[in-house]
Amino acid sequence: MKHSFRTVDLDRVTEFWNGFYPEKYRIDSEILRLNTVDCPSFDWGASAVEIADGEVLGFVIVKKSPSGLYAGVDQDTAHLSAIAFREAEFGVDLMADLKRLLRNRGAHRLVLGQDSGHFFPGCPVDCPVLIGFFTVEGFVDSGEAVDLERDLQEYSNPFPVPAGDVHRRLTNQDVSGLAEFFDREFPRRWKYDVMRKVEIEGPECVFGLFRDGRVEGFALLQDSASRLPIGGAVWRNDLGENWGSLGPIGISESLRGKGSGNALLGQALLDLKSRGVRRCIIDWTTLVDFYGGHGFEVTRRYRPMSLALGS
Repeated sequence: MKHSFRTVDLDRVTEFWNGFYPEKYRIDSEILRLNTVDCPSFDWGASAVEIADGEVLGFVIVKKSPSGLYAGVDQDTAHLSAIAFREAEFGVDLMADLKRLLRNRGAHRLVLGQDSGHFFPGCPVDCPVLIGFFTVEGFVDSGEAVDLERDLQEYSNPFPVPAGDVHRRLTNQDVSGLAEFFDREFPRRWKYDVMRKVEIEGPECVFGLFRDGRVEGFALLQDSASRLPIGGAVWRNDLGENWGSLGPIGISESLRGKGSGNALLGQALLDLKSRGVRRCIIDWTTLVDFYGGHGFEVTRRYRPMSLALGS
């Protein structure tokens, strides 16, 4: 029988998750809660847990696609944030019900992961059961995304800071300038995610690049003190006690190609290092060479996938 997330014990769902996914993708109940039922885009009507005789047999977590967060994506798109099942038949049943519900709503596309408050940017390649399952279900993959990590204990910034670039954590006085920067340079997903973090965590979670007092770049920083771990921070249990996360990161178009991006990345990593961070993750990227220049190595690979729902 399918149950709503309103009535299930999240500890039991977390336990089932951790028995299904490989160890590096294991989570805790707080991470599950924050990035599902506490997330503004969580789809209560589409998400479900299959339970029989008090035992969890599978679950499906679905998010809505808030209009305007992505170029070209609107409310015709839904996001399959995660799925797990004891037997393939339970997964097939969960997917059949989900596809029927979404089609009845008028949705035309189901994207694997990539949701606001996401766990995955695609299907983990080291979950062959899921790769095969999604392929049979008709999902089509579109390249590769990766997570990268390194230990910051011995890190030093190998890139010089261009003249005029100033780096520091943001303060309350910088919030309006950060919003203006996002409106100018990155008005969709990054603005939504980062400004929500600022509202909850405070502006010091953002490391800024300033030119003449104006915000010209940013890096979102997280560590063990973060109250709303998002992005790569959802894998904090695998990263270890002194974990850290960097990203997203971006600079003004006018400064690109002039060394400001590498300098911002390096100075932000030094800031994390100064706060005791050891294992640091940068998630959901294709820029392996850029981050590799700072000693980061690929630790997780994903296949972005989507399904055309048709009529």
